[in-house]
This record gives sequence, C-alpha cells and structure tokens, in this order.
Amino acid sequence: MTTDILNILGKLEKKPQRKLNDHVLIVDSMNMFIRNFVMLQSINPQGHHTGGLVGFLRSLGYLTRTFDPTRVICVFDGQGSSMNRKNINPEYKAQRVNKRISNWDMFDNKEDEFASMTMQMHRLVEYLQCLPITLMSIDKVEADDVISFLAQGFGSKGHRVTIVSSDKDFLQVVDDHVEVYSPIKKKLYKKRDVFEELGMIPENYLILKALLGDNSDNLTGVKGLGIKTVLKEFPGIVSDPNFSLGSVFNICEENLKTKKIFANILYEWNKVETNYELMNLLEPRLSDQEILYILEKIKQPITSLQVQPFLRMLEIDKIEALNKNVEGWLEVFRPLSTYQK
Repeated sequence: MTTDILNILGKLEKKPQRKLNDHVLIVDSMNMFIRNFVMLQSINPQGHHTGGLVGFLRSLGYLTRTFDPTRVICVFDGQGSSMNRKNINPEYKAQRVNKRISNWDMFDNKEDEFASMTMQMHRLVEYLQCLPITLMSIDKVEADDVISFLAQGFGSKGHRVTIVSSDKDFLQVVDDHVEVYSPIKKKLYKKRDVFEELGMIPENYLILKALLGDNSDNLTGVKGLGIKTVLKEFPGIVSDPNFSLGSVFNICEENLKTKKIFANILYEWNKVETNYELMNLLEPRLSDQEILYILEKIKQPITSLQVQPFLRMLEIDKIEALNKNVEGWLEVFRPLSTYQK
C-alpha cells in the first residue's frame, strides 16, 4: 500500500519553482487611492479622515491574495506629472484643477480635502515601505507611462502581467501576456474580453480613443462620432492589427463625398492626431534617463516584510478599521520576499 502511494506521488508532475517576475501585479496607485478616498468615509478616533489610506491597504491585500502574484509594483504619479501633456494640449485634465472629488461634508473646501489627501498619501507610502513590494514614482512623469513601459517590458519576456486600474486607456496594451483588472467592474480583461466588450481587438483601441476623445482627461472627440459608427465605417479597426490612424485618413479621403462624418473627421484631423499622441501608452513618454531609472529600480532586491514597524504605525494612527486580523492580512505579503530572480 505504502509503495503504491509513493509510486503515485513520484509520478505527479512537480510544479516548477516560481520566480520573481513570473506574475507581476502593477497597481495604478493614484487611481486606487482616489477611488477609496471618495468611497470610504473612514474616520479615526482623532476625527481625521482615513478612507484613502485604509481603502488602499485593504484593496492591495485583496488583490495580492486573489491574484497570488510573484511581484507587486505600486506606481504613483510624480510631481507635475501632467505637465508634458499639458504642453501639447493645455486643456488636458484642466477640469480637475478646481473640482472637489468627494461629495460629502467631511471637508469645508477643496484646500481641506487636498490637505487630507496629501497627509494620507505620505502616510500610505510609509506603510507600503514595510511591505515586500516595489514603489515607483518619477517627477514630471505620469504613472500611466511607467505602468505601460513595465507591462510591455515584462510581457515581452513572456511573463504574466496584471495591471490594476479603472482607467480604460490601459486596454490598448492588452496582449497575450498583459491583462487589465478593473476594480470597479471587478472584471479581468484579456484579449478576448476586450473584443467581447468593444467589438474590436485591443491593438486598435488607441485609434478608437483618438477619434472619440476621453471626457475623463478633458479631451473632446470628433463631433457626432460614436463607437458603433467607427466600427461600421472603418471595419479594419475590428480585427486588423495593421490598421492605423493613416488608414482612417485614407478611408475618409476616399469616401469624402458619401457621408458627412468623413468630412467631419478630416476637418478635425489635428484634434484626432493630438488625442492619439496624448493617449498613446504603446509608446510611453519617457526619456532615456527615466527609462534607466525604472530598469535600475526593478533590479533592486525585494525587502522582507517589516511587521513590527507596520504595527507601530497602526497603533500611533489608531486606525481601528485595519486592526482586525491585521497580522493575517500582513502574512498575505510575506511570500513576495521569497521569490528569486
């Protein structure tokens, strides 16, 4: 009996040891922080709002437990991150400057809200530094560019990459190795999922966005144009990976006198090209020096889990929402320090 069991166990395929970059989870961290800041009205005993901080840490624990990655990278926007794109189009994200993001009465004005966000963000970074994860932020660089560069880099080497963001712009980098998880929809987008939802391959999503614009970034599209019209009038966008913005222009020229929409597109072509440039994550806006910094950063060893400093900060901040089974929550991250390159 014992011999039979040993023979069976001996025949079982041994799973290869997981390595550091086998499955990389990349978090659009400002996106996740703001979402939690808005949704959670968490208050500590001192009367301070802690929703962004608490919600982010809870979400990060959930994502790590759910996806079981071998590496976690949290990417934040750098100081003055949108300036490069604002130089191309001053209206880029202009609607966000004076707009409050919360809809409740915790803060008297935009300044109080911003001060709370800043305080929570700084404290969040201190908590994250206790975890075996990689933190990344580059001044004057948007997190989107860093995330896309990392995703395409890891993906090109055959590693699985999961981007966590509610920003649909990342759908343009989805391929056989890169996927996007939307925490709002709780949906994972692989290539087939993008096609099922949009009716087109992810390779051409950027072209669609250039034509339609993006309200969240204050970028207007061609007037009177919708996704159904784009798919109908430009069928190559549906499944041809070689379809390009030039293809759109040529089709519009050839059919200029048949439908008004073709004339509208050509009339606003400068806007279309500008949108394409601003929303292009396939070619991240990074200098050689910034690329070198990113490459050096991901070469750095992953630190071990720092339990005691984390618990001390939690005690000082009196964040009761995280106290329940916090030790178990922390243990979710411990394996991340054990994977080797």
